Amino acid sequence: MKKIAAALALVGLTLGLALPASAHAQLLLSNPKIGSSVYLLPSKVQLTFDDNLIDLGGASNQIEVTDPKGKRIDSGATRVDGSALTVQLKPDTLLGKYEVTYRVISADGHPVSNSFPFYLEKKPTTKVTKKPSPKKK
Repeated sequence: MKKIAAALALVGLTLGLALPASAHAQLLLSNPKIGSSVYLLPSKVQLTFDDNLIDLGGASNQIEVTDPKGKRIDSGATRVDGSALTVQLKPDTLLGKYEVTYRVISADGHPVSNSFPFYLEKKPTTKVTKKPSPKKK
């Protein structure tokens, strides 16, 4: 009985080692941050993943950014650099919700896609009030 259990354990261990790890790329960082409010539209969107991306050319890895009216404001030329994906943005001053949609090819060959918003808001004005000077006695 012990020999059978040992043989089964060996087979299980061998099969476990033979199976390739399959982990899809996970978004680690984004600039601008997911759901953040900015007061000036950034010149680019950069996404950093937990693994290198496979660059197959064309639109295999892409970022699209739309303004609050749904108009694309990205340059369309997404650049892959290891685990980072970057696209330049066209100038825009429309306040509201911007949508970042991305599609990448993980190192394991699987496509990963998702989207997230960020918001362009008017910079709040801070009203400076003078503190009354203490009265002399």
